[in-house]
Amino acid sequence: MHSQDLASGTSSEATQVLASELLPTSARENHASFITGLGGGTLACVWFGGSAEGKPDVDILMSTLDPDGSWAEDRVAAATPGRSDQNPVLFASPTGELILLQTAQVLGAQDTSRVLLRRSNDRGASWSDPVEMPGDPGLFIRQAVVAISPTRWLLPAFRCLTLPGRQWRGSADVTVVLITDDAGKTWREVEVPESTGLVHMAVVQRSGGRLVGFFRSRWADWIYRTTSDDQGETWSVPSPTEVPNNNSSIAVDSQGASSPLLLVANPVSAPDEAHEGDDDEQFTEGKYTAPGSRQPLTRHAVWGTARLPLTLLRSDDEGLSWRPVLNLEDSRTLAAAGIAETEGEYRGLEVSYPSIYIDDAGTAHVTYSYRRNAIKYVSVPANVWGQ
Repeated sequence: MHSQDLASGTSSEATQVLASELLPTSARENHASFITGLGGGTLACVWFGGSAEGKPDVDILMSTLDPDGSWAEDRVAAATPGRSDQNPVLFASPTGELILLQTAQVLGAQDTSRVLLRRSNDRGASWSDPVEMPGDPGLFIRQAVVAISPTRWLLPAFRCLTLPGRQWRGSADVTVVLITDDAGKTWREVEVPESTGLVHMAVVQRSGGRLVGFFRSRWADWIYRTTSDDQGETWSVPSPTEVPNNNSSIAVDSQGASSPLLLVANPVSAPDEAHEGDDDEQFTEGKYTAPGSRQPLTRHAVWGTARLPLTLLRSDDEGLSWRPVLNLEDSRTLAAAGIAETEGEYRGLEVSYPSIYIDDAGTAHVTYSYRRNAIKYVSVPANVWGQ
């Protein structure tokens, strides 16, 4: 299935019946939101905001939505002096705590990242001091924690690896899963086999105890899929799905283990074979260059592919096949908002990095980066996506 096939099966007109709002923000650039429920109908959203991605003034911001209110003014949930705080994840744990995980890196160098964990007993009004997750520099996260039991949790992650003679560009990234059996006191790591170039693994639980994971692709070709039948101890070799991917983040959720899967993504890929061969790498002053002799690559990460449209899709077979539901954003919705295609190329028209949370009523709550100016919230009722 190609991106034009997906787009032709959706309707921008459907977005007219959806509730949407731009979250208040004090930051110039806003990206990588994560939304979840706190119970009682309250929603919480975290994202990173500051002058620009990778800069040391970028902090983790947070806003909440009460059942009968509007999104509250943003507040700083976490700030790490001298580092860029990014990719926050909220987890309402079975222990009753709200947990915030995030990355903290130097400049735009993801291979310097550390993952930090904070806990809150007052629904995010205050947070504990950060605890560093185990692992070497370069550990990165994006997607939700999966609670297999009250004490066994899975955190999908990936390692940003730098090749000899090169700076980090993503071409050697690999996915791992961090597992705790004591409610986050200790963690251990398992690898996803043959996952080079596959990141941002989103894991959903299915009936029979099966776990299904979906990946962003550094090769900007397809969304990939993997499964586990032993609570995340081992994973199948990832294989491409029919949904294109542009080396940008995706979001997957389900109302229950037997319910359909909902996917939000930019169903766009780079030209065929764009990832093949070496890349014309530009070295950035201040970034780490790995020691050793630089060797030619047989394939490389592809950056700069369009991040529009943003589409909601549904699967009834655990992600083996997908059908489009509607475009949350496309060139027509931007035009209706007074945004011309000529206003920008990569960033100016970017709608990306979705997060999705499906509540008990079946409403899909979605947030995403809206041209990096703000985080946009959209609610999709169950009757729209066809519960």
